[in-house]
Amino acid sequence: MQTHDWWHLVVLGTTLMGAAGLVIVAAAPLFFEQPPPGWGHTKRIVLGLVAAAGVLLAAEWLGVH
Repeated sequence: MQTHDWWHLVVLGTTLMGAAGLVIVAAAPLFFEQPPPGWGHTKRIVLGLVAAAGVLLAAEWLGVH
């Protein structure tokens, strides 16, 4: 595999994980009556990782291609 192929795999993986993180953050209130302990801190971390995945996707879309 070439470096560019690895780049595509990284972008795909982070985008899928970011989407999964958004689903978890959005669906958690539907499944829990009260937020689990530590949810506020974890939620900020997940949203930060989702933002990083979005930046990586934008860099791929606008810079690489």
